[in-house]
Order: sequence, then C-alpha cells, then structure tokens
Amino acid sequence: MGIFDRDYMQDSSGTGRMIRGMSAVKWILTINIAVFIAWNFASTEFMRYNFMTSWAHLVTGRVWTLLTAAFSHFSFFHILINMLVFLSFGPVLEARWGKIRFLCFYLGAALFSSLLHASMVEFGFRDVPALGASGAVCAVTTAFACYYPKNVILIWGILPAPAWLIVAAFAFFDLKGLIEQSQGAITGIGHAAHLGGVVFALVLLFLLPKIGFVGRKVSPSRQRVSANRNPADYYPAPPSGSERNVAEEDRLDELLTKVSREGINALDDQEREDLHRISRNRRDTP
Repeated sequence: MGIFDRDYMQDSSGTGRMIRGMSAVKWILTINIAVFIAWNFASTEFMRYNFMTSWAHLVTGRVWTLLTAAFSHFSFFHILINMLVFLSFGPVLEARWGKIRFLCFYLGAALFSSLLHASMVEFGFRDVPALGASGAVCAVTTAFACYYPKNVILIWGILPAPAWLIVAAFAFFDLKGLIEQSQGAITGIGHAAHLGGVVFALVLLFLLPKIGFVGRKVSPSRQRVSANRNPADYYPAPPSGSERNVAEEDRLDELLTKVSREGINALDDQEREDLHRISRNRRDTP
C-alpha cells in the first residue's frame, strides 16, 4: 500500500476530508501535472505570460511568475524527470518535518531559485524566460543529502553513489554551466535556478539554525541515533501542538537512520507501516 493510500483517505467524510488529508508532496505533484496539462489546452501567449519568469516579467509587474513558473513544465520529459526525482526524496523530508514545514521549505526554495535566475540579468547574463520545478527539486535533494549523506542512490537504476556525491556533482555541473553562460554560451538550462535551490537548502539547514533563527537543538537521545547525520546538531522543528510521545519520536529516528544507511527499500512491511502512520500524524497536524 502506498504512502498516500491510507484509511484516512478513504473514510466516509467524503471529498473534503480527502483533499485536506493530501500530503504536501501529493499537492505539489498534482499542481505540476495540472499546469502541464494547461500548456496543451490554454493559449501559448497566456501560459508564457503567467507561467514563465524572467527579469522582464518582474519589471512589468508579473511577480507571481516567481512561483507559478516553478510549477510549470512544457516538455513531458522535463516534468517526468523533475517529478521522479521529487517523489524519490520529498516524502522522506515531509515525514521528517511535517506537511506545513515541508511545504514552506519547497515554496521558499521555488521563490528564491526563480528570483536568482531572473536577477542574473543584472550581472550581465541574458534575460531568458524560464520555467520548471528544478530549482525547488534541487533544494529537496540537497536537504536529503544533508540529512542522509551516505544513503546510496542508484543513478539510472544502475550506478550506485552516495547522496552527497550526487548532489555535489550536479552542483559542480551547474556552476560550470553558469560560468559558461556568463561568457555568452546558451545552454538551455537554468543553472542559476538550480544553484539557487542548493544555496537555499544549505543556508536553511546550516546557517540559520546556528544563529538561532530557525530549528532547535537536538536532544541527547536524538543525538545518539543522529551521530552520522549532517547537519549534526540541528534540524527543523516538527509541527507543534501534536501529542506525539517520546516513543514515536525514537521510532521515527530509528526508521530514518535505517533509510540513511540502507535506503528506503530496506524497510520491511512493519517498518513501512510505522513510517506511514507517523507521516500521516505529522501531515494531519497543522
């Protein structure tokens, strides 16, 4: 049974409860698919005006495109790759942070990466309209790699590599591409947006907690199971107001540590069920 196919999605309270119970991951996926479909039915002029972003868009007052462009894909291959990567890492972060914090993280990354792309024109770059979730997805993968740097990921389902190495390699690729674009090259890739997602995640997870702006100190009991995690001492606080007990917190730590060491496929049926239950509790908590 999938993480979204839980009993609370099927109860007698109807569509309203089902919609309220949707995870942030599922909401983001649904919106991306809806906008992709719109590209095939709405006028191209309307979509370019409202669902792409650039400096020209912003100076003419279309500031909403900073967000809408991050949910916009014209190419099937583009949305396929972005959503596959997003679905591989997003649910783990949402289970750790809860629905609201994960959604805020994703939207913040989307806005920052779009703004960075658009503002590059002020540094001599071409003002090229952009679209796609890649910047926000890069933030998700970077956050995952910060928490689970040694988690082995199969590239193309074949080549194994630790999460930190994959994120570092793609960041290097984007930095190289950005330098080439500064010299006039046209690569067709929003390298600045990708790097914006990486920077957003690193700042949020490393810098801000250490200056006391976000997050909270990890308790000694959590440190015992988090010794190999990165960042070592901080993580975004889970939603407040819930009735989670210490046993549930410890169980979540145990499961996420196993995912970090061995990958999500290493969980047995009972462990998956426990992760689903805790994830559901966090999504249901505002």
